[in-house]
Amino acid sequence: MKKMTMKTFVLSFLTIFTLLFLAACSSSPKKAYFQLIDQKTKQDSRITLEYKGDDLLNNETSNVFYYEPIGLTKDTAKEQIGGYMQTLENIKGLTNKIEYKDDHLTQKMTMDFSKADISELKSKQLIQTDGDQKANYISYKETVKSLEASGYKEVKDGKFENLK
Repeated sequence: MKKMTMKTFVLSFLTIFTLLFLAACSSSPKKAYFQLIDQKTKQDSRITLEYKGDDLLNNETSNVFYYEPIGLTKDTAKEQIGGYMQTLENIKGLTNKIEYKDDHLTQKMTMDFSKADISELKSKQLIQTDGDQKANYISYKETVKSLEASGYKEVKDGKFENLK
């Protein structure tokens, strides 16, 4: 049997360490950013997706809407959105908050798919699935396709455009 030299031992150790390190890095969640912005109507929608492989873990959406360009006032916006907000209460894995400012509103909605009931999200029309299929996870790739089809653009490194 050959004796293990120090060089062989160190190279073996480095190889094993590198493989373990790469495996650990590849399993960490990644983030992708998307934006739909309209300077004319002063609407800004930003979405941050956290995913691992094709499994979407979280969806954080931030919206800003100015009332005047879309023909609303603070009071009419509250009136029109109030009923919808009630349908979003007590949904597991969902947090939603709207703030009504004098000239605009801000909304922040987060869906944690590890806690959410996908069937409930579908029934509340917060997500879409193909046909009547029962989904057991949300596809990151399909979500990106849907966002891009709706006019969202991918934003690199979270560097969003601002409303002017």
